[in-house]
Amino acid sequence: MDCNQTIISGKIVKSGILRYTPAGTAVIEFTICHSSKQMEAEIPRKVFLELLVVVLGQLALTVSEFKVGASVKLKGFLNKKNHANPQLVLHAKSVILI
Repeated sequence: MDCNQTIISGKIVKSGILRYTPAGTAVIEFTICHSSKQMEAEIPRKVFLELLVVVLGQLALTVSEFKVGASVKLKGFLNKKNHANPQLVLHAKSVILI
């Protein structure tokens, strides 16, 4: 199995500081808040979550200009935060202001 694709929209509620890896790649982390109504077994369900997002490269430079409160649509893949922390993180490959 190699399918790992996520699309989600939300508002930026927390923004980190632009930093660089030892190899010189730009990195920024931020948190989005998502709320929606989804159908599950033909029953409407309210969904509310906060999700940590990490962006690398040129896109990180663009995202570093976004303000808290901005609405975004994200596409990327999920991974755990690191080998010791199983928290899910969205690694965004596309971030669009909406």
